[in-house]
Amino acid sequence: MKKYLIILVTVLLTSGFALAQGITVWTHFGDADLEWLQNEATAFEAAFGVPVNIVRVDLGEIKQKMLLSAPEGEAADLIVPIPHDQIGEMAVGGVLADMTQFATSSYLADLSDQARLAFTFNNKLFGLPMYVEGPALIINTDLVPEVPQTFEDFIALAQANTTADTFGFLYDIGNFYFSYIWLRSNGGYVFDRDANGDLVPTALGVNNEGAVKGAELIKKFRYDYGLIPEGTDYGVADGLFIDGALGMIYNGPWAIANYRDAGLNIEVMPVPAAADGTEFSGFMGVQGVLMNEFSTNKVDAANFAKWLIRPDAQVSLAQLTGKIPSSNSAAAQVADDPVIAGFAAALANAEPMPNIPEMGNVWGPMGDSLTVILESPDSNVSEILDRAAAQILGN
Repeated sequence: MKKYLIILVTVLLTSGFALAQGITVWTHFGDADLEWLQNEATAFEAAFGVPVNIVRVDLGEIKQKMLLSAPEGEAADLIVPIPHDQIGEMAVGGVLADMTQFATSSYLADLSDQARLAFTFNNKLFGLPMYVEGPALIINTDLVPEVPQTFEDFIALAQANTTADTFGFLYDIGNFYFSYIWLRSNGGYVFDRDANGDLVPTALGVNNEGAVKGAELIKKFRYDYGLIPEGTDYGVADGLFIDGALGMIYNGPWAIANYRDAGLNIEVMPVPAAADGTEFSGFMGVQGVLMNEFSTNKVDAANFAKWLIRPDAQVSLAQLTGKIPSSNSAAAQVADDPVIAGFAAALANAEPMPNIPEMGNVWGPMGDSLTVILESPDSNVSEILDRAAAQILGN
């Protein structure tokens, strides 16, 4: 293992042994995730003599702490992990190290394209992806024993299971994170990309023809198909699924532990394609390891980062927590887990949430637009989305 890691990095580990000053890691992990991280840190220290100090920090505090503390030399060497859509502001603030030099060609080749793209900002790699996450269709097979083969089958099954005692299909419909699937799959997008592949914050697609068509579909769920009644939010949908009163939900892997604890028999799959060939996929998130640009021990920090994202580590994390590896080879090793495989299939063509700071201007206007769109079967979707686009651009 020692020889493997020396080959893996671009800087010799001998300086890390000589200094042996140790590194500090900030993490929002808890429970089984934290246990995994602590075990990996112990194994790393045993193999290379580098102490790893793990400090628990709430996810909502990490970005601000990095921006304020890193230039003062008071931040951790590594953050393990952080969602990719939070890197933009920190990259602009100069507190993240470009990790391109530590990413070998074999590591990059083993990544999904979305995972690599998620941590790329201004053509620099500001993090090493560890795992991916995002919503998929989760089915209670006791209520829906025959899973849908097409989108039309899905709607029919949802309607058939909407009775006086049960619901067929619910999700957090007013949340743009979840509802983006319908806009994107019909040709909408948030930001377009330029010739270099960089996101262009002024090139919006939230009100184009495809986005309008997708938003019309969202309205149909309530008013044409008789699904997803007023007042449905994440808590309502999730609670009904846990109670066994909901046949299908669009939710992420973070919910699986609670569903298993409730004794539910579930199947995870992509939303099935429509008869006309339309395929459905929305947002995905990628979590990875970030390095502090002001770290005084980048060699050991980079080596521990690479230790954490090696395929064996991703496999052990997946087996312990159900997280979907960003490494293709690691994902193949856990493909016999039907839940992991189901989410992996659903995320195969998903879009990483935009990682530029301007994405922060999108959530409010788009969430408000969904609320207004769903208020009436006669709402003017095009006008509502045009107003949202103007708000996002500050017009």
